[in-house]
Amino acid sequence: MNSKNIVLIVILLTVGMGGTIAVANSLQETPSVILTSQSKILAEEEENKPRRRQRSQQFQQQLNLSDDQMQQLSAIRQKYRPQMQQLRQQMQAKGQELSRMMQGNASENDLRRKHQEIINLRQQMGNIRFESMLEMRNILTTEQRQKLAELLEQRRQRIGRNRPNSGVMP
Repeated sequence: MNSKNIVLIVILLTVGMGGTIAVANSLQETPSVILTSQSKILAEEEENKPRRRQRSQQFQQQLNLSDDQMQQLSAIRQKYRPQMQQLRQQMQAKGQELSRMMQGNASENDLRRKHQEIINLRQQMGNIRFESMLEMRNILTTEQRQKLAELLEQRRQRIGRNRPNSGVMP
């Protein structure tokens, strides 16, 4: 074996061990990180309530929604909220389980099954979100739908510009 091969092997082992140590350290901290994250999420939800109300008022003005339309849209959101909250909580719990399993000696098959459970919950959330969007769509006029599409596209573009490396392929 020449010296280049030895150096390459040493580098690969060092990088691999460093990554393993970093992952192990992050997994050891996972429960406290998860608890901290949950409390941050709850605090952010409370902070976002005024912003959500403001966005709702802006949409009402920009889309020229009637009070009746606003009440109907609100009723749809209220209808789906409990299901979404329940799925969000289940996803959080499954994520915590997966983190604990990663720390322990769970088999790869068990880890894959747990990961698939999380993916299935995410899919259920997406389906519920889609169903609520369909119901909301029925309340809007054609002009309001077009205006909403424009507003959402503008929002996507703004968000995309604020993300580092957005639209850049590695």
